[in-house]
Amino acid sequence: MKEPFNPFVINTYQGKEYFCDRENNLKTLISHIENDRNVVLYAWRRLGKSALIQRLFDELETSKDYETLYIDLLATQNIAEAIQAISSSIYEKYGKTSSGLSASIQKLLASIGATISFNVLSGTPELMLGINKSEQPSQSLSALGEFLLSRKKRIVIAIDEFQQISDYEDNKAEAVFRTWVQQIPEVRFIFSGSHRTLMEAMFTEKKRPFYQSSQLESLQPIALEAYTNFIIQHFQTAKKTIEPVSIEKIYTWSRGQTYTVQLVCNHLFANYKKVTDKDVDTVFNQILVQQQAIYANFQKMLTRVQWTVFRAIAKEEPLQNPLSKDFLTKHNLGAASTVSTALKALERLELVVKDEGNYLVHEVQLARWMASL
Repeated sequence: MKEPFNPFVINTYQGKEYFCDRENNLKTLISHIENDRNVVLYAWRRLGKSALIQRLFDELETSKDYETLYIDLLATQNIAEAIQAISSSIYEKYGKTSSGLSASIQKLLASIGATISFNVLSGTPELMLGINKSEQPSQSLSALGEFLLSRKKRIVIAIDEFQQISDYEDNKAEAVFRTWVQQIPEVRFIFSGSHRTLMEAMFTEKKRPFYQSSQLESLQPIALEAYTNFIIQHFQTAKKTIEPVSIEKIYTWSRGQTYTVQLVCNHLFANYKKVTDKDVDTVFNQILVQQQAIYANFQKMLTRVQWTVFRAIAKEEPLQNPLSKDFLTKHNLGAASTVSTALKALERLELVVKDEGNYLVHEVQLARWMASL
Protein backbone atom coordinates (compact mmCIF):
# COMPACT_ATOMS: atom_id res chain seq x y z
CA MET A 1 0.00 0.00 0.00
CA LYS A 2 1.50 3.33 -1.10
CA GLU A 3 2.12 5.96 1.54
CA PRO A 4 -0.32 8.88 1.15
CA PHE A 5 0.97 12.41 0.54
CA ASN A 6 -1.39 13.71 3.22
CA PRO A 7 -1.75 11.71 6.49
CA PHE A 8 -5.38 12.77 6.88
CA VAL A 9 -6.86 10.39 4.33
CA ILE A 10 -10.49 10.95 3.37
CA ASN A 11 -11.22 8.41 0.65
CA THR A 12 -10.18 4.99 1.88
CA TYR A 13 -8.27 2.99 4.46
CA GLN A 14 -4.50 3.48 3.99
CA GLY A 15 -3.10 1.41 6.84
CA LYS A 16 -3.21 1.58 10.63
CA GLU A 17 -0.65 4.40 10.79
CA TYR A 18 -3.28 6.73 9.28
CA PHE A 19 -6.19 5.26 11.24
CA CYS A 20 -7.20 7.07 14.43
CA ASP A 21 -7.86 5.03 17.58
CA ARG A 22 -10.93 2.70 17.57
CA GLU A 23 -8.80 0.21 19.55
CA ASN A 24 -11.68 -0.79 21.83
CA ASN A 25 -14.01 -1.22 18.84
CA LEU A 26 -11.37 -3.32 17.12
CA LYS A 27 -10.87 -5.57 20.15
CA THR A 28 -14.63 -6.05 20.48
CA LEU A 29 -15.05 -7.00 16.83
CA ILE A 30 -12.12 -9.44 16.95
CA SER A 31 -13.62 -11.05 20.06
CA HIS A 32 -16.97 -11.50 18.30
CA ILE A 33 -15.30 -13.06 15.25
CA GLU A 34 -13.02 -15.37 17.24
CA ASN A 35 -15.97 -16.59 19.31
CA ASP A 36 -18.23 -17.26 16.31
CA ARG A 37 -20.62 -14.36 16.78
CA ASN A 38 -22.07 -12.40 13.87
CA VAL A 39 -22.11 -8.62 14.31
CA VAL A 40 -24.33 -5.67 13.43
CA LEU A 41 -22.16 -2.56 13.09
CA TYR A 42 -24.24 0.57 12.66
CA ALA A 43 -23.82 4.32 12.95
CA TRP A 44 -24.80 7.55 11.26
CA ARG A 45 -23.09 8.27 7.95
CA ARG A 46 -19.38 9.06 7.66
CA LEU A 47 -18.41 7.98 11.15
CA GLY A 48 -15.85 5.54 9.77
CA LYS A 49 -17.66 2.17 9.68
CA SER A 50 -16.10 1.07 6.40
CA ALA A 51 -12.61 2.15 7.47
CA LEU A 52 -13.01 0.24 10.75
CA ILE A 53 -14.00 -2.86 8.81
CA GLN A 54 -10.92 -2.49 6.59
CA ARG A 55 -8.78 -2.02 9.71
CA LEU A 56 -10.28 -5.21 11.14
CA PHE A 57 -9.69 -7.08 7.88
CA ASP A 58 -6.08 -5.89 7.88
CA GLU A 59 -5.65 -7.42 11.33
CA LEU A 60 -7.43 -10.67 10.46
CA GLU A 61 -5.57 -11.20 7.18
CA THR A 62 -2.24 -10.50 8.89
CA SER A 63 -2.97 -13.31 11.35
CA LYS A 64 -3.03 -15.76 8.39
CA ASP A 65 -6.06 -17.51 9.92
CA TYR A 66 -8.77 -15.68 7.99
CA GLU A 67 -9.86 -14.65 4.53
CA THR A 68 -12.10 -11.59 4.26
CA LEU A 69 -14.69 -10.32 1.80
CA TYR A 70 -16.19 -6.83 1.65
CA ILE A 71 -19.54 -6.39 -0.12
CA ASP A 72 -21.35 -3.07 -0.59
CA LEU A 73 -25.10 -3.23 -1.22
CA LEU A 74 -25.67 0.54 -1.46
CA ALA A 75 -26.29 0.52 -5.23
CA THR A 76 -28.39 -2.67 -5.27
CA GLN A 77 -32.14 -2.59 -5.79
CA ASN A 78 -33.12 -6.28 -5.70
CA ILE A 79 -31.90 -9.72 -4.69
CA ALA A 80 -30.38 -10.42 -8.12
CA GLU A 81 -28.19 -7.32 -7.89
CA ALA A 82 -27.19 -8.27 -4.34
CA ILE A 83 -26.09 -11.70 -5.61
CA GLN A 84 -24.13 -9.95 -8.35
CA ALA A 85 -22.35 -7.85 -5.72
CA ILE A 86 -21.48 -10.95 -3.68
CA SER A 87 -20.31 -12.83 -6.79
CA SER A 88 -18.14 -9.93 -7.94
CA SER A 89 -16.48 -9.78 -4.52
CA ILE A 90 -15.74 -13.51 -4.61
CA TYR A 91 -14.41 -13.25 -8.17
CA GLU A 92 -12.13 -10.33 -7.27
CA LYS A 93 -10.81 -12.25 -4.26
CA TYR A 94 -10.35 -15.72 -5.73
CA GLY A 95 -10.78 -15.59 -9.49
CA LYS A 96 -7.48 -14.12 -10.61
CA THR A 97 -4.49 -16.45 -10.53
CA SER A 98 -1.14 -16.38 -12.30
CA SER A 99 -2.30 -19.13 -14.65
CA GLY A 100 -5.71 -17.63 -15.35
CA LEU A 101 -9.14 -18.44 -13.95
CA SER A 102 -9.18 -21.21 -11.34
CA ALA A 103 -11.25 -24.31 -12.04
CA SER A 104 -13.31 -23.84 -8.86
CA ILE A 105 -14.22 -20.28 -9.82
CA GLN A 106 -15.11 -21.36 -13.37
CA LYS A 107 -17.43 -24.01 -11.94
CA LEU A 108 -18.99 -21.53 -9.53
CA LEU A 109 -19.59 -18.85 -12.15
CA ALA A 110 -21.15 -21.37 -14.52
CA SER A 111 -23.52 -22.54 -11.80
CA ILE A 112 -24.93 -19.02 -11.31
CA GLY A 113 -24.97 -18.05 -14.98
CA ALA A 114 -21.94 -15.76 -14.95
CA THR A 115 -19.51 -15.28 -17.83
CA ILE A 116 -16.14 -13.61 -18.35
CA SER A 117 -15.66 -11.08 -21.14
CA PHE A 118 -12.80 -8.74 -22.01
CA ASN A 119 -12.86 -4.96 -22.07
CA VAL A 120 -12.22 -3.92 -25.68
CA LEU A 121 -10.15 -0.90 -24.62
CA SER A 122 -8.02 -2.24 -21.80
CA GLY A 123 -8.06 -5.94 -22.60
CA THR A 124 -8.71 -6.74 -18.96
CA PRO A 125 -11.24 -9.43 -17.96
CA GLU A 126 -14.67 -8.33 -16.72
CA LEU A 127 -17.27 -10.37 -14.92
CA MET A 128 -20.67 -10.42 -16.60
CA LEU A 129 -23.18 -11.70 -14.10
CA GLY A 130 -26.36 -12.77 -15.82
CA ILE A 131 -27.78 -14.65 -12.85
CA ASN A 132 -29.81 -17.64 -14.06
CA LYS A 133 -33.40 -16.48 -14.32
CA SER A 134 -34.63 -20.06 -14.00
CA GLU A 135 -33.08 -20.44 -10.56
CA GLN A 136 -34.35 -19.08 -7.28
CA PRO A 137 -32.04 -16.57 -5.52
CA SER A 138 -31.61 -19.11 -2.73
CA GLN A 139 -30.03 -21.59 -5.18
CA SER A 140 -27.45 -19.04 -6.37
CA LEU A 141 -26.68 -18.10 -2.77
CA SER A 142 -26.30 -21.77 -1.86
CA ALA A 143 -23.74 -22.22 -4.64
CA LEU A 144 -21.80 -19.19 -3.41
CA GLY A 145 -21.98 -20.49 0.15
CA GLU A 146 -20.68 -23.94 -0.83
CA PHE A 147 -17.69 -22.31 -2.50
CA LEU A 148 -16.90 -20.31 0.62
CA LEU A 149 -17.16 -23.40 2.82
CA SER A 150 -14.62 -25.16 0.59
CA ARG A 151 -11.93 -22.65 1.56
CA LYS A 152 -9.35 -23.89 4.06
CA LYS A 153 -9.25 -20.69 6.09
CA ARG A 154 -12.09 -19.16 8.09
CA ILE A 155 -14.14 -16.66 6.11
CA VAL A 156 -15.36 -13.28 7.38
CA ILE A 157 -17.84 -11.37 5.20
CA ALA A 158 -18.73 -7.72 5.77
CA ILE A 159 -21.94 -6.64 4.04
CA ASP A 160 -22.08 -2.84 4.02
CA GLU A 161 -25.34 -0.86 3.78
CA PHE A 162 -27.17 -4.06 4.66
CA GLN A 163 -30.40 -2.17 5.36
CA GLN A 164 -30.86 -1.93 1.57
CA ILE A 165 -32.39 -5.41 1.47
CA SER A 166 -35.40 -4.13 3.43
CA ASP A 167 -36.26 -1.91 0.43
CA TYR A 168 -36.12 -4.65 -2.20
CA GLU A 169 -39.37 -5.19 -4.09
CA ASP A 170 -39.37 -8.83 -3.05
CA ASN A 171 -40.36 -8.60 0.60
CA LYS A 172 -38.85 -12.04 1.22
CA ALA A 173 -35.28 -10.76 0.82
CA GLU A 174 -34.58 -10.72 4.55
CA ALA A 175 -35.78 -14.31 4.91
CA VAL A 176 -33.70 -15.44 1.91
CA PHE A 177 -30.54 -13.88 3.34
CA ARG A 178 -31.25 -15.23 6.83
CA THR A 179 -31.58 -18.74 5.43
CA TRP A 180 -28.29 -18.30 3.55
CA VAL A 181 -26.46 -17.21 6.70
CA GLN A 182 -27.83 -20.27 8.54
CA GLN A 183 -26.65 -22.56 5.72
CA ILE A 184 -23.01 -21.50 6.20
CA PRO A 185 -22.58 -21.36 9.99
CA GLU A 186 -18.78 -21.54 9.72
CA VAL A 187 -18.74 -18.16 7.96
CA ARG A 188 -18.80 -15.04 10.13
CA PHE A 189 -20.83 -12.02 9.05
CA ILE A 190 -20.58 -8.32 9.83
CA PHE A 191 -23.77 -6.52 8.84
CA SER A 192 -22.98 -2.83 8.52
CA GLY A 193 -25.38 0.04 7.91
CA SER A 194 -25.72 3.82 8.10
CA HIS A 195 -29.44 3.94 8.81
CA ARG A 196 -29.53 3.26 12.54
CA THR A 197 -33.31 3.03 12.82
CA LEU A 198 -33.66 0.49 10.01
CA MET A 199 -30.69 -1.59 11.18
CA GLU A 200 -32.01 -1.74 14.74
CA ALA A 201 -35.48 -2.73 13.49
CA MET A 202 -34.12 -5.54 11.30
CA PHE A 203 -32.34 -7.20 14.21
CA THR A 204 -34.57 -6.37 17.21
CA GLU A 205 -38.15 -6.77 15.96
CA LYS A 206 -39.52 -10.23 16.80
CA LYS A 207 -41.27 -10.79 13.48
CA ARG A 208 -38.16 -10.05 11.37
CA PRO A 209 -36.01 -13.00 10.12
CA PHE A 210 -32.77 -11.62 11.63
CA TYR A 211 -34.28 -11.10 15.09
CA GLN A 212 -31.58 -11.51 17.78
CA SER A 213 -29.28 -13.29 15.34
CA SER A 214 -26.26 -10.99 15.80
CA GLN A 215 -24.48 -8.82 18.34
CA LEU A 216 -25.39 -5.12 18.01
CA GLU A 217 -22.46 -2.68 18.05
CA SER A 218 -23.30 1.02 17.72
CA LEU A 219 -20.31 3.04 16.51
CA GLN A 220 -19.85 6.37 18.29
CA PRO A 221 -17.59 9.34 17.40
CA ILE A 222 -13.91 8.98 18.24
CA ALA A 223 -13.13 10.71 21.54
CA LEU A 224 -11.72 14.24 21.31
CA GLU A 225 -8.62 13.32 23.34
CA ALA A 226 -7.71 10.47 20.99
CA TYR A 227 -8.24 12.67 17.94
CA THR A 228 -6.18 15.47 19.46
CA ASN A 229 -3.19 13.16 19.99
CA PHE A 230 -3.55 11.69 16.50
CA ILE A 231 -3.73 15.08 14.75
CA ILE A 232 -0.88 16.69 16.70
CA GLN A 233 1.36 13.67 16.08
CA HIS A 234 0.97 13.88 12.30
CA PHE A 235 1.51 17.65 12.27
CA GLN A 236 4.62 17.32 14.40
CA THR A 237 6.04 14.56 12.20
CA ALA A 238 5.83 16.98 9.27
CA LYS A 239 7.31 19.79 11.43
CA LYS A 240 4.01 21.64 11.48
CA THR A 241 1.96 22.86 14.44
CA ILE A 242 -1.67 22.95 15.46
CA GLU A 243 -2.98 23.80 18.93
CA PRO A 244 -5.39 21.61 20.94
CA VAL A 245 -7.88 24.51 21.07
CA SER A 246 -8.03 24.52 17.26
CA ILE A 247 -8.58 20.76 17.20
CA GLU A 248 -11.44 21.09 19.67
CA LYS A 249 -13.00 23.76 17.44
CA ILE A 250 -12.71 21.43 14.42
CA TYR A 251 -14.16 18.53 16.41
CA THR A 252 -17.14 20.54 17.63
CA TRP A 253 -17.87 22.03 14.19
CA SER A 254 -17.65 18.54 12.67
CA ARG A 255 -19.88 17.10 15.40
CA GLY A 256 -17.14 14.48 15.87
CA GLN A 257 -17.90 13.03 12.44
CA THR A 258 -14.77 11.20 11.26
CA TYR A 259 -14.98 12.19 7.60
CA THR A 260 -15.42 15.91 8.28
CA VAL A 261 -12.66 16.02 10.92
CA GLN A 262 -10.32 14.31 8.45
CA LEU A 263 -11.37 16.64 5.61
CA VAL A 264 -10.72 19.82 7.62
CA CYS A 265 -7.36 18.53 8.84
CA ASN A 266 -6.44 17.44 5.32
CA HIS A 267 -6.91 21.02 4.08
CA LEU A 268 -5.08 22.56 7.05
CA PHE A 269 -2.15 20.15 6.73
CA ALA A 270 -1.86 20.87 3.01
CA ASN A 271 -1.88 24.67 3.29
CA TYR A 272 -0.43 25.79 6.63
CA LYS A 273 2.72 25.19 8.65
CA LYS A 274 1.39 26.83 11.80
CA VAL A 275 -2.40 26.63 12.05
CA THR A 276 -4.22 29.60 13.58
CA ASP A 277 -7.85 30.09 14.57
CA LYS A 278 -8.32 32.22 11.46
CA ASP A 279 -6.96 29.42 9.27
CA VAL A 280 -9.51 27.01 10.70
CA ASP A 281 -12.36 29.43 9.90
CA THR A 282 -10.99 29.89 6.38
CA VAL A 283 -11.03 26.13 5.76
CA PHE A 284 -14.56 25.82 7.18
CA ASN A 285 -15.72 28.44 4.69
CA GLN A 286 -13.81 26.89 1.77
CA ILE A 287 -15.40 23.50 2.38
CA LEU A 288 -18.93 24.94 2.47
CA VAL A 289 -18.36 27.08 -0.64
CA GLN A 290 -17.14 24.01 -2.53
CA GLN A 291 -20.39 22.19 -1.70
CA GLN A 292 -22.71 25.17 -2.16
CA ALA A 293 -23.95 24.21 -5.63
CA ILE A 294 -24.94 20.76 -4.36
CA TYR A 295 -26.56 21.98 -1.15
CA ALA A 296 -28.60 24.63 -2.95
CA ASN A 297 -30.46 21.84 -4.77
CA PHE A 298 -32.05 20.67 -1.53
CA GLN A 299 -34.34 23.69 -1.52
CA LYS A 300 -35.61 22.65 -4.97
CA MET A 301 -36.17 19.06 -3.84
CA LEU A 302 -38.30 19.93 -0.80
CA THR A 303 -41.61 21.70 -0.32
CA ARG A 304 -41.52 25.20 1.09
CA VAL A 305 -42.62 24.00 4.54
CA GLN A 306 -40.12 21.11 4.55
CA TRP A 307 -37.27 23.43 3.61
CA THR A 308 -38.23 25.99 6.27
CA VAL A 309 -38.38 23.30 8.98
CA PHE A 310 -35.13 21.75 7.70
CA ARG A 311 -33.29 25.07 7.89
CA ALA A 312 -34.72 25.85 11.33
CA ILE A 313 -33.47 22.53 12.72
CA ALA A 314 -29.99 23.25 11.28
CA LYS A 315 -29.93 26.60 13.05
CA GLU A 316 -31.06 25.20 16.41
CA GLU A 317 -29.43 21.76 16.57
CA PRO A 318 -29.27 19.85 18.78
CA LEU A 319 -33.04 20.38 18.98
CA GLN A 320 -35.05 18.55 21.64
CA ASN A 321 -38.63 19.57 20.82
CA PRO A 322 -39.37 20.69 17.23
CA LEU A 323 -43.04 21.13 18.12
CA SER A 324 -42.51 23.49 21.06
CA LYS A 325 -44.23 26.88 20.95
CA ASP A 326 -40.89 28.72 21.30
CA PHE A 327 -39.34 26.90 18.32
CA LEU A 328 -42.43 27.36 16.11
CA THR A 329 -42.71 31.06 16.94
CA LYS A 330 -39.01 31.86 16.63
CA HIS A 331 -38.84 30.48 13.09
CA ASN A 332 -42.38 31.44 12.05
CA LEU A 333 -43.24 27.82 11.20
CA GLY A 334 -47.00 27.92 11.67
CA ALA A 335 -49.13 25.10 13.08
CA ALA A 336 -47.51 22.22 14.97
CA SER A 337 -49.44 19.68 12.85
CA THR A 338 -47.92 21.10 9.64
CA VAL A 339 -44.42 20.99 11.12
CA SER A 340 -44.99 17.42 12.33
CA THR A 341 -45.89 16.29 8.81
CA ALA A 342 -42.84 18.01 7.34
CA LEU A 343 -40.59 16.52 10.03
CA LYS A 344 -41.78 12.98 9.27
CA ALA A 345 -40.98 13.51 5.59
CA LEU A 346 -37.48 14.79 6.43
CA GLU A 347 -36.84 11.77 8.66
CA ARG A 348 -38.11 9.40 5.99
CA LEU A 349 -35.63 10.98 3.54
CA GLU A 350 -32.88 10.59 6.19
CA LEU A 351 -32.20 14.33 6.01
CA VAL A 352 -33.07 14.70 9.68
CA VAL A 353 -32.30 12.09 12.34
CA LYS A 354 -33.14 11.73 16.01
CA ASP A 355 -30.08 10.88 18.06
CA GLU A 356 -30.26 10.43 21.85
CA GLY A 357 -33.44 12.51 22.02
CA ASN A 358 -32.14 15.34 19.84
CA TYR A 359 -33.06 16.19 16.26
CA LEU A 360 -30.10 16.82 13.93
CA VAL A 361 -29.49 17.38 10.23
CA HIS A 362 -27.90 14.06 9.24
CA GLU A 363 -25.15 15.53 7.06
CA VAL A 364 -22.90 17.73 9.18
CA GLN A 365 -21.54 19.97 6.42
CA LEU A 366 -25.03 20.54 5.05
CA ALA A 367 -26.15 21.52 8.55
CA ARG A 368 -23.35 24.08 8.85
CA TRP A 369 -24.15 25.54 5.42
CA MET A 370 -27.86 25.93 6.19
CA ALA A 371 -27.16 27.42 9.61
CA SER A 372 -25.20 30.19 7.89
CA LEU A 373 -28.11 31.19 5.64
